[in-house]
Amino acid sequence: MMCVENINISSESITMDEIATRESWKIEPITDPKRISISLQFTKSQFSIIRRGLIPHDMGEKWFIYFENDWLYFHRSWTGIGIYKANVIAIENRYEIREFWVERNPLIYANTDDDSDRKTFCFLIAEGLLRIGVQDIYFENNIKSEADFIKRWSNLGSLLTEPKKVDHSIYCQLLKEKIKSVLFGVAIGDAVGVPFEFKSRSTLKANPVIDMIGYGTYNLPPGTFSDDSSLTFCLAEAITEGFDVNNIGLNFIKWRYQNYWTARGKVFDVGNATHSAIDRIVNGTAPELAGGTEANSNGNGSLMRILPLVFYMLDKNSMERFEITKMVSSITHRHIRSVIACYYYLEFARQLVDEKDKFEIYFDLKREIPEILKQLGISASEIDHFNRLLKSNIQELPEEQIFSSGYVVHSLEASIWCLLTTETYKEAILKAVNLGEDTDTTAAITGGLAGLLYGFDNIPKKWVNKLVKKKNILDLAERLGEKLINQN
Repeated sequence: MMCVENINISSESITMDEIATRESWKIEPITDPKRISISLQFTKSQFSIIRRGLIPHDMGEKWFIYFENDWLYFHRSWTGIGIYKANVIAIENRYEIREFWVERNPLIYANTDDDSDRKTFCFLIAEGLLRIGVQDIYFENNIKSEADFIKRWSNLGSLLTEPKKVDHSIYCQLLKEKIKSVLFGVAIGDAVGVPFEFKSRSTLKANPVIDMIGYGTYNLPPGTFSDDSSLTFCLAEAITEGFDVNNIGLNFIKWRYQNYWTARGKVFDVGNATHSAIDRIVNGTAPELAGGTEANSNGNGSLMRILPLVFYMLDKNSMERFEITKMVSSITHRHIRSVIACYYYLEFARQLVDEKDKFEIYFDLKREIPEILKQLGISASEIDHFNRLLKSNIQELPEEQIFSSGYVVHSLEASIWCLLTTETYKEAILKAVNLGEDTDTTAAITGGLAGLLYGFDNIPKKWVNKLVKKKNILDLAERLGEKLINQN
């Protein structure tokens, strides 16, 4: 039993905001409820606080809670989806919750662990409504380190409590590790795919890729990354000096004409749209206006190099994130379809940074992304290009329905499909490469997400050892982490 009768709550810890009602925020019902037993007790004064509920200020905050007709309802703010509901019973001079119901439709809520939901439910009441510090209730014996604390705390969102002061060195270590996982995740996927670029799927089916090798399409040694990684590093390098789209554009020029951040001192692969955009910058066009705007300018050239931007935008709201993504994509690809693809990809990555389950992220984005795009006034016809991600279940599609061309929507779909249908970094990369055609880019895009999901330590060591410029990449991750921590 969790008894809160004897906990002293100071008046300063309670903010008497507007009382939450059903009409205060959007709501959707629980579709597949499961009953979970629990034993919670509250004083009358505590219940008077609980019944006021919790109204989020915007959709970036994670929970909407309201009380109605003896029931307490908990909804995710982005989607309005109901996650918990509980009957509150009045007994003499106290109130009790003896059971609550949780959503168990896996298409809506990925968690299936009852004990985890008990802890989250208690946390939401205590921290979210009563403002009681209850780390012991939520974590019990599961907290093993400061890193574990940060992971779990971020999953519930900052709405519920004052931010915990985190040791700088631990936070710095965590962030740098994630940056390293992204940079190596992209580059190694890229390097595995380089020797097989332009190979057909049927050819690779007859002789599947099973390891990182060399030569092949470009006759280059093993561990050679292409423009996908070079431009990723150019973007990350620019952010180490502070976010400035002009610096990003200059780095792209240095790559194209001075072999900056190339694997072996020479550019050997460049997309037509990227090449044309860089030349426009050279000739005086502002970087954010350099990308092509035609519908046939929707190659994957901005998607393949966008991922480091996720770390710069961790503290930004959804509208800011979209505008920044648009600016950086537009350096080479300015059509709204390319921008949407980059935004979706970065939103997926952002939740991976929070270490959420990949399927929970996927189903969250199916609800979140369309709403944001509609708020931004983006036409339904453009949003419809992403229906296989936003309305279908991409992971259920057979391989023959997954395309691996250089078209940005195909590349995004393929990367999410590879991530959702595999269980390790290695498996995801090999699946991406064996799709054929644009093998390096599909694997690089997949590899960035897989690196975040599984972590650097789960990337095959022999692949890491073969990768060129390892020390340079490690140094870049270190410098980018330091810059982002110091500016916050």
